[in-house]
Amino acid sequence: MSFCGYFLTALIILKQHFSAAEISVPPAPTLIQTAVIGSSVELICQAPLGYGGLEYKLFKNQTLIQTVQHLTEDQSARFMLRGRYTEKENLYCCQYENSMYSSYMRPEPKDFSPPPSPHLMVKPSSGQVMPGETLSFHCQAPSDQQKHPPETFLLLQRAKGTPGSMVAPAKLVSQSQEAHFSVKTMGWEDSGEYVCLYQLKLPKTGQVNSTASQPVHITVIELPVPTLSLSQHEGKVLECVGSPAYQQGFFSLFRVGVLSPEATHQASLTQYSARFPVPTHYEHGAQYQCQYSVSLGNFWAYSKMSTPVTIPCITGYHTCTQASTGSTDLAVIVGSVSAGVLFLMVVSLLGFAVHRHIKNKSEGRRQREQDKFWQKVHSRDHIVDLTLQRVDIGSEGFGGMLRGRPADSEAIYDCPMTTFKNASFY
Repeated sequence: MSFCGYFLTALIILKQHFSAAEISVPPAPTLIQTAVIGSSVELICQAPLGYGGLEYKLFKNQTLIQTVQHLTEDQSARFMLRGRYTEKENLYCCQYENSMYSSYMRPEPKDFSPPPSPHLMVKPSSGQVMPGETLSFHCQAPSDQQKHPPETFLLLQRAKGTPGSMVAPAKLVSQSQEAHFSVKTMGWEDSGEYVCLYQLKLPKTGQVNSTASQPVHITVIELPVPTLSLSQHEGKVLECVGSPAYQQGFFSLFRVGVLSPEATHQASLTQYSARFPVPTHYEHGAQYQCQYSVSLGNFWAYSKMSTPVTIPCITGYHTCTQASTGSTDLAVIVGSVSAGVLFLMVVSLLGFAVHRHIKNKSEGRRQREQDKFWQKVHSRDHIVDLTLQRVDIGSEGFGGMLRGRPADSEAIYDCPMTTFKNASFY
């Protein structure tokens, strides 16, 4: 392959690489007609679940005719068509931010009425739940819609203070092809009115929204977090204060890390707090927190735990006084030093014992070797029995010859052993 061929191949690869690296475009919204108000037609541009934007645009054919600006990111925008813009010959589409364009639709200014509203039910039927509990919604479409079954169901949370049943100001909670929704509540922000609607695809008008259902009211009961403090009231006490809106509640004192309460007191009829004496047995620096609960009809609501409070050393409690704390520290130090000394003594004794054992074994081995050596030496010795004999020396003096026979032999030594090889005298 020539240089030009390699160069063109590299360009093609780079082009494919950069094309794949382009930022993905948000999916297209849905543009539907929701109402005919007099001579005007209301359109809703709805972004898919999980998407939204600050700016929504409405196009007639390919010409921009309206723009809606939101202060915060929203999932939908409402457009009103009036006059000649409501004619059936016109085609409209919409876009949010830089998303793909929606499908085209035609307005139906006359003889158009949205499908009837569904019926929304919720469990528990009271609509009262605690944070973390799950709500179960069921959006039931009218029975006369069986010939055109709904394609999609939408569950919306209506913005607070919104009159009527308009869909635009509502927040999309969930979208599904099934009529059932499960919503896990997180906190008080999930309280409010919920409505549902369904979408149909009709032969003439295409996809349309039904009118919204009657709202159901949901209350997420989240008791305010109590406060725990150390105060003076006939001695040192721990005081747990709840919410003035919930009186005569039950207050419990917990030690941090322990599931069972140390004590539980009920507030009086007009009180929303409880006092707990400081426990007579507690460790220095122990932490405590409190919680309260109230009865709301047929169920109990529980607050979250208060911020932990550390109890300092209070004079008068024998398990935690300044003196006992000091003596405890001294005892710990003395105990640690004693343990260290004892450990060194044990190590020294062990070392001495090992040294003596090795030394004894070494001396025993050396003694055995010496014994073997002397046994070998003595086995090589020649033992000769020499008996010294007494002789008479003549009067000629010391220079004369020795005369006469020896006298009877007389042993000089009791143990006549020698290692001489020749016993003759010269």
